[in-house]
This record gives sequence, C-alpha cells and structure tokens, in this order.
Amino acid sequence: MSAFRRSSVLARFTPDRRGAIAILVALMLPAAIGAAALVLDGGVWLVERARLQLAADAAANGAGYLLMASALQSETAAQQAATLQTVALAEAQGATGGRLIGTLATPIGVSHAADWSSVTVTLTATATSVLSGVFGVAAPVLTATATSSLRPAAACVLALAPSEDDAIEVDNMGSIRATGCGIFADSSNPAAISLDSGTIVGSSVGTVGGASISNSGSNTLSPNPPTTGAAPVSDPYAALTAPAAPSTCSFPSGTGFTAWKSTPYSFSPATNTNVFCGNTTIGGNGSTDTFAPGVYYVVNGSLTFNNATITQAAGVSFVLTGSSPGGLVWTNYSNTGTTMTAPTSGPTAGILIWQTCGTGGTSPDNTMAGGSSLNVSGAFYAPCGDLEMSNNAQLTTAVGGSLSVVAYAIEMEGSAGISASAANTGAGAASRPRLTQ
Repeated sequence: MSAFRRSSVLARFTPDRRGAIAILVALMLPAAIGAAALVLDGGVWLVERARLQLAADAAANGAGYLLMASALQSETAAQQAATLQTVALAEAQGATGGRLIGTLATPIGVSHAADWSSVTVTLTATATSVLSGVFGVAAPVLTATATSSLRPAAACVLALAPSEDDAIEVDNMGSIRATGCGIFADSSNPAAISLDSGTIVGSSVGTVGGASISNSGSNTLSPNPPTTGAAPVSDPYAALTAPAAPSTCSFPSGTGFTAWKSTPYSFSPATNTNVFCGNTTIGGNGSTDTFAPGVYYVVNGSLTFNNATITQAAGVSFVLTGSSPGGLVWTNYSNTGTTMTAPTSGPTAGILIWQTCGTGGTSPDNTMAGGSSLNVSGAFYAPCGDLEMSNNAQLTTAVGGSLSVVAYAIEMEGSAGISASAANTGAGAASRPRLTQ
C-alpha cells in the first residue's frame, strides 16, 4: 500500500474538534449574555445610585428651609410630617429633571431634630432592571441619606454670665428680637433663659444650661424649643482693649457734669469737651445737645440721658471707665427716638456704649426706662454689668445699621424691648441650611 493511501485511511480516524467547540460555545453563550446583562444593568444601577443621592441632597436642603418656620413648628406632629414630606418629595423629584432614580418608595423618610436644628431625608428606590431580570437576578434596593443643618447663627444678643439664673429674662410683655442673628445665654444654670408673658425670637435661641418657659398664653418663642446644653459662645469683643481716658477732665470740678440748661451744648473731642469725671447727666430742661464724631469718656461715674434731645451723635463711642465705672441710665420720656451710631474705625469701631469692668471685675447695672426709642447702629457692650430695661423703653436698630447687645445679664420687662439685627444680613440669612451629611 502506498504511503498516500495509508495517510488517507488514517485521517479518517483522526478526531474532528469543530463540533466540540460549537457545543462549548452553545453552553457558554447564556453565561456570557448574562454577564453582559449584569455589566449593563450594573452601570445603570451606579447612575441611579448617584442620582438618588443627588435627589436626597436636594430633598434635605429643601426641607431645611422649613426648620426655622414658626408656623410649621406650631403645627401638630402629623401636620409637620405631611408638610416636610410634601416639600422633600417635590425637591427630590425635581432635582433629577425626570431622569431615572429607580422606582422610588413613598412616603420617603423625613425626620427632624428635637430642637429643629437639622432635618434628615432617606430615599429608597428599587433599581431599574434592563436585562438582568431575565436571568433571575433581582434588581438591588438603593438607599441614599442626606442631612441638612442650620448654619449656626452668630449671637447678636449675648448674656455672658457663666452660672446665673435668669441670665436672659423676658417677662411682663418684654421682648427680645434678633433679625438674622441669634440670642444666647452662656450660663450653665437650668434656668439660664427665663420667659414669662414675653417674646424671644431669633434666628437661633440657645444656652449652655436650660430654659424656664412659663405656660403663659402670651409667650412667643422661636425657635421653640430653644437649644439647651450647647457650647458657650465667646465674647466677640474680649480681645479688644478700651482706650484709656485722658488724665485731664474736660470740666474743672472733676466731680461730675450736668447739661441741664436750655442753652445747647456742643460736645467734641476737638474742643476737649469729651472727658467727664464723675456722674454725668445730659439733657433736661429743654436742652438740645450734639456730639461730634469721636470717643467720649465718663470716668468713675454714671452717664445719664434724662429727657435728652440729641440731634447729632454719629460716629461716637461712650466709654464708661475707671476703677469704678458707672452705668448708663436712659430716662428719656419724650416720644421722639434718638439715633446714635458707632465709629467705623479706630479702637472703638462698632461699639457705641462700652462699660468696662471695674476693680474686682464688676460693674453696676445699666438701666433704660421710658416710652421712647434709642435707635442704634453699633454695639452695647457691658461684659461685667447687666442691662435692665423697663417701662416701654426700646433699643432698636437704626435704619441701614446693625445692633448687638453683649452684657453680663439682660432683663426685659414692662413692654421694654430690644430689636437687634446682624450687619448686612437679611432676615434669617444666618440660619440658611447647609448639607452636613
């Protein structure tokens, strides 16, 4: 038999692998398609997860704007839940512009902190299945959570007393209102803030200690409840040093000064009529007085404005100083308000009234009484002395200005009131929410 014929015969018995490969391909094809389906759907799920987080962020931020709404806080728990649910859901659905976030489960999870300082939104959605379901792979459940918290509102009404009760006391129709800023008591006392038939309203209200709130139907409190157990707020002016008064008194007696005559007084540092030694009284007997811009010192004595008519007091600071500084006494009973503004530069920039601490770290009370307003742009600063206001006295923010009150303790009664305001800040701006988780 020739070699050619032997090869042909043997070739008939050689295995043909083409059929085996076809079988293998047929067996592996479903797995390959399934893997491709998982890759495709996995990409979709990643996109949906990212969009779901975006929706949760938007929902939390939208609900966050309701945190300080007193109208919302006065609703029942069921009404609050419904309101927050409606707003959060609308923000979640609007944030993605109609793009897929899976099948969103409703109602969505919305909860707020007891003191209304934060709101948390949790979104749950079943991811979209394109091909994986054909192969028996269930689409995962996606979850996204976001928390929106109020930006801490700077305190423009601050009581520095570390442990006293009634560090901030408002009763008998008194009021403290802070626009765009907060109200805070550094006292650790369980009754650091006391409210009884009065009004305390700010972008935030808080204390290191606790709050004693009566059940009077005349109370207005917002936010309600206030924040308790908080960290103390630092004295914003603690690093400043009051300028020292010149050693020479502007008036020879050195035992005090009274501007009671009907002849107008024009006070000015330029004419060396800005250093008062002893108790000082401005106003009375129909006088009309003016203060040129600059710093005015009252050394070891009180500063009394008694039925005063002040027609000019722009860019001024009154510094009550010495080893035994006195207090401010405001007894203006005229119906016309007096406007005073602090300097914008120099060692007393931004401070209108500055009562320093006497020997031993104490200062007497500062009092305001009478049915008129002192309109201020600047700060009332008495780190060692109380501010007590009564009989419808009003300390208000001058038009276009700002007002802060920082004192050892603050008391409002008899329809007296403080209307403070943050500088260059619209209502509630200091409490705009921000995402914190």
